[in-house]
Parts: sequence; C-alpha cells; structure tokens
Amino acid sequence: MNAPDSIEGLSIDGLSVSYRTARGNLSVLRDVSLAIAPGEVVGLVGESGSGKSTLAYAIVNYLAENARVEGGSIRFAGEPLLGAAPDRLAAIRGKLVGMVYQDPSTALNPALRLGEQVAEVLRRHEGLDARAAAARTAELLAMVRLPDPRFIMRRFPHEVSGGEKQRVLIAMAFACRPRLLVFDEPTTALDATTAASILDLIRALQAETGAAVLYITHDLGIVAQITRRIAVIYGGAIVEAGETARVLRAPRHFYTRMLLASAPNPFSADARLHRRLVSFHGLPPDLHAPPPGCIFAARCPAVRDACREGVRALDGPSAQRSACLRAEEAAGFDLLAAEPVRPAIVAGAQAAGRTEAPLFSAEEVRVEYVRHPLLDQIMRRPASRVSAVAGVSFALAEGETLGLIGESGCGKSTLARALVGLRPFAGRLRLGDLAAEGGGAFPPGWRRAAQIVFQHPDQSLNPRMRVGEIIGRPLRLHQGLAGAALEKAAAGWLDRVRLPGSYARRFPHELSGGEKQRVAIARAFAPGPRLVVADEVTSGLDVSVQAAILNLLAELQETERTAMILISHDLNMVQRFADRIAVMYLGQIVEERRVSGPLAPPLHPYAEALLAAAPVPEPGLAARRVRLDGALPSPANPPPGCRFTTRCPRRLGDVCDTPPPWRALGPGHRALCHIEPAALAAIPPIWDRADSGSGGGPDKEGAPP
Repeated sequence: MNAPDSIEGLSIDGLSVSYRTARGNLSVLRDVSLAIAPGEVVGLVGESGSGKSTLAYAIVNYLAENARVEGGSIRFAGEPLLGAAPDRLAAIRGKLVGMVYQDPSTALNPALRLGEQVAEVLRRHEGLDARAAAARTAELLAMVRLPDPRFIMRRFPHEVSGGEKQRVLIAMAFACRPRLLVFDEPTTALDATTAASILDLIRALQAETGAAVLYITHDLGIVAQITRRIAVIYGGAIVEAGETARVLRAPRHFYTRMLLASAPNPFSADARLHRRLVSFHGLPPDLHAPPPGCIFAARCPAVRDACREGVRALDGPSAQRSACLRAEEAAGFDLLAAEPVRPAIVAGAQAAGRTEAPLFSAEEVRVEYVRHPLLDQIMRRPASRVSAVAGVSFALAEGETLGLIGESGCGKSTLARALVGLRPFAGRLRLGDLAAEGGGAFPPGWRRAAQIVFQHPDQSLNPRMRVGEIIGRPLRLHQGLAGAALEKAAAGWLDRVRLPGSYARRFPHELSGGEKQRVAIARAFAPGPRLVVADEVTSGLDVSVQAAILNLLAELQETERTAMILISHDLNMVQRFADRIAVMYLGQIVEERRVSGPLAPPLHPYAEALLAAAPVPEPGLAARRVRLDGALPSPANPPPGCRFTTRCPRRLGDVCDTPPPWRALGPGHRALCHIEPAALAAIPPIWDRADSGSGGGPDKEGAPP
C-alpha cells in the first residue's frame, strides 16, 4: 500500500508472520506491505482471524513466544523495529509508538489506581518526578475530557465506566506525544454515543500532535469517518488498498464488496427492499495450509478456475489497488442474485395479510430491584431501590419486529427478562390469550410462548450438554417429544439454522461464536413461541457473521409468524430489520416510530444524538454531531421531570424539570418531550453530503438552536 514517501513514517515491507502450533505452522500474515506518513490516518479493516492484531503487535515487536517472523521488515522513522535490542524497544514503546487496545479492562492493571498507571509512563519516558508526573497526569486526563481528573486519578479501573477507562488508555498513549499511534478496535465494546465521543477525541488529538495513525477495525462506518486511506485484509493478506472514498464507493475486490453489502447501511439502494443482508458462505481458509491461489476463492460468489491457480499481487493505480482477477466487475456484481433463494421481505408488506390487532402488549411495565440487599441488611437501613424500567407500554402485531435501542444501563435487557418471565415486574402483559399481572405468577404456557435469545451464548448454553440436548430440551418440555422423534426434531432445527447434523454430538465449546448463537436461536424457536426477544444477539460478532445471524432471524420469523423484539445499540442494523423503533432512555421509552428508509426529523433529542453517533459506511456523508454532556444518570436517582434533561442539548428551561407529555409527530410516531412538534420538525438533517466528497473528514459540528 503506497503512501507519500517519508523517512519519518511507518514502513512495513513484505511482512510474513507465522505461529508454531500443534498442527504445524499457522501462516497469519503473508507478504504484507503498508506505509503511513506523519499526520496520516490509515485504516486496516478485516474480520476476526484476518491478522489485524498480529500486525499491530508486530509493529511494537510484542509478538507471542510461538510467533516467528518469516520475512519482511518494519521500519519507523528509518529505524528497524524487528530485531531491535530490548532496551531500545523499551524506549520506543510508549515514547515513540503508542498503542490503544480493544479492551481497556484487560489493558489496565486492576491493582493500581488510574493516576499511578498514567504517571508511570511519564516517569519512565519523560523522567518526571512524582509531583510533576501527577500534575501532568491531571492535565492529560483533562485533555481527554474526563470530568474531575484528580478524582479519576484516585479511582481503580473497576470504579469507572468502559468509556472512561478507554479515555485513560488514550491519555497514556498520547502522554509522551508519540509519532506513531496504533488503535486496535478501541470502540468495539462501547455504546454508540460513547464511541462517537472517543472518535472525536482521537481525531482532535491526532490533528494536534500530527502523529501517524493505524486504526484497526472491522467497522466500515468508522473508517469512512476517520481515515483517508484504507487496507482490507483477509486471511493474512491485504486484498485491496487505496483511498477510503474510492474503496467504499466502488470496491475492486469481492471480499471488500461483500463486507460492504453485509454491513447495514440505511443509505444503500436496497436498504428497505429486503430485510436481509448479503452473507458469506463457507468457512475462512485454513491458514495451516493456505490455498495456492486467491485466499478468498473458496467463498467468492464470482470465482473462476483461474482464481485458484496462483496468488495475485496488488495491482492498479496507487489510489486503489486490488488483488482480484475480476476487479473491474466487483463493484457492479449483483450479490443478492447470487444468494440462495430465501423469502424476500419487502418493507411495509412483511407478513402479507397480517392483522394489525396486537398479538402482544405491555402496559405500564415497571421493574425495580434492590441495589445492595446484603449491605442494607447489615447496616439495618431501608433498602436502596432502583427503578430500572419505569412505566413502559407498547404493542406488537403478529410477525412484526420492534427495534429497541438505547445506551447500556437504560433498562433494555431488564425489560427483556421481565417480558419472558425471568424478572418480577409491575404492570400488565398480554400475549395472545395469555395474560400476566405484575406481582403474580406467569400463566402456564407463557414460558413456551415467550422466548429469549441472549447476548452471550457462552453464558446461556449449558457447557455440559451436547448441542442436540440443548435444542431438544424445550421440545421435550413443551411438546412432549422423546426418543427418535426428539432426535429427529432436534436434527431438523439444526438444519433450519444451517448447522450440520453432526453438531448434535458437539459441546458448545467446540463451536464458534456465530455457531453457538445459531444453536441459541434454534433453542428459542423450537417450542413454537409467539414472541421472541433477541437481546444484542450480534454484539461482538464480525460483520459477515452478524449478517448471517440477522438473515436467519428474519427468515425464521417470517416462516413461524413470530413477533420479535430486536434489542441493539446498532441503529443502522435496527433500521434495516425492524418495522418500528422504540428509543429507550433511563427506564422509559422516549420515542416510538415506524421505519421507512433512513430516519429523519422530527426526532426526540436523545434519538437525534443516537442517530448522529451511528457510523455509516457511506463515503461523502458528513454527520452533524450532537454532543451529550455527562454520563447516563443512575436509575437509583433519576432527574425529576424529563429524565433526559441533564444531558439534553435542546433543554428549554425549568419546564423540563416537570414530566413531559407525549407528542404526536406523525402517523405511528410519538415522542415524550416538552418541545413542540413544529420545533422538532425543524431540526436539520443529521447526515449531509460533504463538500469535498473525499470521505474521512471531520464531522460537522451541529449546535442546536
């Protein structure tokens, strides 16, 4: 991947890295070349197992003991990094090269206060004494916009939020003003609004320091916002590289093309024509014995015999180079036509003939829990009660999908567990002929009629049960199946979720994350439920696996005529797959609307902020960023009146300290807000075409009126 020549930048030339394993050498990186000039931000995009993190660790010469560099070189500012002496490497790491890891919880020492961890970098590389290091630490924490830096310095990692931990890591990375920064998926585990603020921070600090930046991610929406050039990696090899806008507008490799098509994009031409995404078929290559030809050939919908005959090097103009034999055809190839035939679900006509009478309804659902029951008992004090869900009402028709979105801690998962009978609640629920009143037992049949798919299959699948037993258990409990009939039914569900019948004999730990989630989906649909709650079922999965899981859910829902609640923090995904969206904040639904294309004003101010924070893999679009001050308040002490008032950028004044009314904003569209509908309708669009059209530029700042 070419870049402006500069001896001051990063230069990776022909790097090949393998790992020694029990099965032999695992070829993780093969002939990778990459260059980053000072002041430049380059994105490295690929799925899990593609070699992204190995490349990051190779740059700082921090590979695992069983890793071996087979060939190539890495130079920074003209200095070779591979094979550098230990004392020189110690000086380079942190001083000249900074790194921000994906999971701050594992990157920070849990036994040290946060201030001590930042100060250690300054004492080691800048030679500051304790007093000067502490003062500089406070400045750095203020620089990354942490409130009350002196207070944060005294906290341990477990005492702050994920976003605050990530800001501390960024402060450490920028502490010595390094000339090269490597960001390895720094926003993957964060809420959309928190992730957006982290990206804004990275952009601002990078522009201030002029550092070269390698930004590693699987999120094409992020690279569209933050990078000027991009390299796409698959199976350890870079398959396409060039200017971000060019690559995203007209990819010249089929892997890049499929990545874009499998990522929900509300601005794509077919965004609401099909409730499905393009999904990858087959398995990634076995890197113990890489194929002789194109590394993507086994999964490519347009493969030819010539593609399997020899490795193709990156070719084409420097603005966009590709390793695809059919590069000219990639951008215009009809991937949906190459998909296996499945029910097409057209927007507004999903479940044709469906009655609009509610199948499921929730009325004034409230969920409270005691925050510290044991401590309250020991201290002999009144129980400290937390209102996690504070009066939620909505209804669902048969076959309809409601997308429930909101930040972590807003009560989405608590509500989900109450709806399926896993948490006590107050209020009323009705599902078909079944009714449940808060404080009482759920009626017989509710557990069969209302099923849930949890976010983490590792925690919801019994590790001591085989897959066939896991799927068969609800069939035995709710349908009375046994013996050969039970085995046949379980095998049928494996087939429906596209898993081999042999998987019935496997244990969960023998499956990949996506395969485990398919088992969880089969278990949920097996007893024939009327309602399925999918709680963040694609969180943490690669974009291609996510697409396959979402397609599977949509197909099963269409076939089984099931109502679904799709819980997520991914607004792009919810817009693609939901018929209606409900926005939840601090235990309350604050907006509810039907979906027909990209969301547009009028919007509740909180929904406006969520929409502005959603990265879209569309080059040339600029977002009007909406800033939210402070963190989500504690549900134990919510603000009076409007619960969003403490963070609302459109706060009207004291009236917002009183309970807001529901405002009708259009057919099937309402918001819980004091602002008049005409004023909400006057909100300017979130997304606009950038003047330059080059992509990767900074977001527009949108101050509310």
